[in-house]
Amino acid sequence: MNHKHVAIIGSGVAGVATALFLKKAGIESTIYESRSAEIETGAGFLLSPNGVKVLGEIGCKDEVIANSTIIKSICQINSENEVEAIINNYNEKHFNAPLINVMRSNILNPLLKEAQRQGIEIKYSKKLISVKQLSNSIEAFFEDETSIKTDILIGADGTFSTTREAVASSAKLDYSGMWGLQGVSYVEDFEWDESSSYLYYDENLFFIFGKAHPTNKLNILWQAFSMRPEKLPTKYFEKANKETIREFISKQMNDWKVTKNLRRMIENTEMFFPRSIYEVNDLPMWSKGRVVLVGDAVHTANPFLGQGASFSLEDSMVLAKMLRDHDYRDAFYYYEKDRRKRTEEVTAMFQNMDIELNIEKKINEYKITWEEEKNDLT
Repeated sequence: MNHKHVAIIGSGVAGVATALFLKKAGIESTIYESRSAEIETGAGFLLSPNGVKVLGEIGCKDEVIANSTIIKSICQINSENEVEAIINNYNEKHFNAPLINVMRSNILNPLLKEAQRQGIEIKYSKKLISVKQLSNSIEAFFEDETSIKTDILIGADGTFSTTREAVASSAKLDYSGMWGLQGVSYVEDFEWDESSSYLYYDENLFFIFGKAHPTNKLNILWQAFSMRPEKLPTKYFEKANKETIREFISKQMNDWKVTKNLRRMIENTEMFFPRSIYEVNDLPMWSKGRVVLVGDAVHTANPFLGQGASFSLEDSMVLAKMLRDHDYRDAFYYYEKDRRKRTEEVTAMFQNMDIELNIEKKINEYKITWEEEKNDLT
C-alpha cells in the first residue's frame, strides 16, 4: 500500500528493525531517538532461534552470530555449588537457528550499520512530548520545540513509552514485583564451558551468565533477578553508583558457597544496568488512528521468558509486512490479531509452567515469512 512516510519513535532493536523491514516493503521512514547518538543503554540478552531467524530476513544474522556465543547447553547450579541439571540445547538441529548470548551493542550495531547503508535517517536528541491525530496525518511534538507531520507513527520507545499515551492513556505500567540487574565483565581464567549458559540460584536470587563474544576480553554477560514485593527506591538502585550496586549484588550472594571466579565476575564489572521490572496492564488496543506500538512499548516480556528482543523483532517484521499489503487500518488490525495472540499464548504457557505444551517448540516454530500476500477471500 502507498504509505507516504512513517515516523518511528525509538532507535532500539525494535525501532531500527522496523525501519529496515519497512524499507524492504518499499516504505520510507525516519527514526526519532530521545538519546544522543553517543549514549548506549543495556548490556545484552539471550536471543532465541525465532529472533535469530528474523535477523536473517534483513541481512544481519551472520554478523550478529559471528559476534556472539552460541549456547549449546544450560547448566543449573544451586547456591551450594552443586550441579542440579544440565539441559542440552538442540535449537540449531530442530529450529534451523541457534540460541545465542549477545551483547546489546553487537546486535544493535549491525542493524544501525544496515540502516545507514540503506539511507534510513536517525535523528537523535528528539524526545517525544505528545502526539496529535489529524484527519489525514499525525503531528508529533518534541522537547526541543520542533514538530513533524507524518502519515503513520510507530512507537518503539520501550517500556516507558510516551507513544503509548496516544494509543491508550488508561493503560497502566505497574511494578511487576521483580528487580533485574545486568553487567558486562571478565575473569582471567574462565573455568566454565564457553558454550554453556550458567544459572546459579537460591530461593531468593537467580544469577545467569555466559560468554557473549568469542574473542573480546570484556565478554561475560551476566544478569540477576529477584522477587521483591516493594519496588527498590530509584535513587538507591537505578541511580546508585557502581560501588553501591556492586555491594548490593555481592550481599545477595553472601552465603553462597560458590567458586571465587563467580565473585570476581562481580568485582570486575564496571558497568551495571539496574532496573525495577515493569509490566503493561489494561492495554485494550495496540493502535489508535494512525499510531501503533511495537516491542516493549506494547508487551513487556518477563525476563525469565527471555523473549523481549525476539518478540520485538517479530513485531517489526509482521507490522511492516501488513503495511506492505494493506491500508493502515487493516494493517494494524491484522498485526495486532497475530501478535497479541502469539505473545499472550507464550506468556500464559510460561506462567502455567505447562511442560506438556512444550513452550520451546511453541516459541521457535512460529511461522513468519516475507512471502507476497495471497489474494484469497475464502
